[in-house]
Amino acid sequence: MKKLLIFITLLGVFSLSYSQKNEPFSSLFNGKDLNHWTMPGEVPGFKVVDGIIIAEPQNASNLYTKEQFGNFILKFEFLLSKVGNSGVLIRCDPQHPWETGVEIQLLAPWTPYRDDLHCTGSIYGHVAVTNRPDETTGKWHQMEIKCDRKNITISVNGEVTTLADIDTVESMNDKHLFGAIGFQSNHGEEGEYVHLRNISIRNFDTEPEYVMEGFYADDARLIKQAYEAAVLIGAPMIKPLSRMMAKVHPKSQAGAKQVLFDIVAQSTAPGASDSEKMAVKKALQSSLKESEIVSEYLDKLLKMVKSK
Repeated sequence: MKKLLIFITLLGVFSLSYSQKNEPFSSLFNGKDLNHWTMPGEVPGFKVVDGIIIAEPQNASNLYTKEQFGNFILKFEFLLSKVGNSGVLIRCDPQHPWETGVEIQLLAPWTPYRDDLHCTGSIYGHVAVTNRPDETTGKWHQMEIKCDRKNITISVNGEVTTLADIDTVESMNDKHLFGAIGFQSNHGEEGEYVHLRNISIRNFDTEPEYVMEGFYADDARLIKQAYEAAVLIGAPMIKPLSRMMAKVHPKSQAGAKQVLFDIVAQSTAPGASDSEKMAVKKALQSSLKESEIVSEYLDKLLKMVKSK
């Protein structure tokens, strides 16, 4: 019995370790500092205290990720003061955040002009909430923002508040589909604040299966986004792209062919690591038997890698 309990305990530890390793979400905040973030304004709007990001200075600099994201799920927890006023900026250029991106509102319920188009969970000024969330101040809430190409879904405390299809919202048609994620500084009165913690993201544009779907999109911007993401992923994209080339779909075939070439070019460019080059070489070799047409092209690419 004792041996069985030990085995079960070890199995549980192994399972936990495995699930953590394969957890698709990664942290955007280490709980200590803002090294992976930037504040372009003259007055810093955020600081870290006891593992919490605090925005207190009034109308100071916003906070932006240094990395840019297109398709993702962002999760975080927020706490607002009595008249707290802040927001989450997505897919934006930090130099022109509201012109290029949109703001998901974080707003205390007693703040003026708190209609459904401007309350917590709304896409501020663009899409109203259809399910008003709990806006109680002084307590922690969780928000989830999912950007899936042209669809945006916002949830608060596990319940969907807002759904948006960019194609149906005229004011969002010219917004970026890729950019920084940001938090707006305290826009409440002096002495008001917003607290943030447990900020994590699942970046769909690092997942080959998701990226592959973008090759079949109708919008040229989405196709371009998929191409660029595929090149960044590199070697893991070679096998699925090879299979795509073998299918009868002229547009995606052409795209797959070009991206395969770009991945090889990237791996053989000056400054590319030996490990990257070797990974591309192995992926090409394992994909050679997909079909005659594909193998002929892959063989040419393989010769490019070997010649460098």
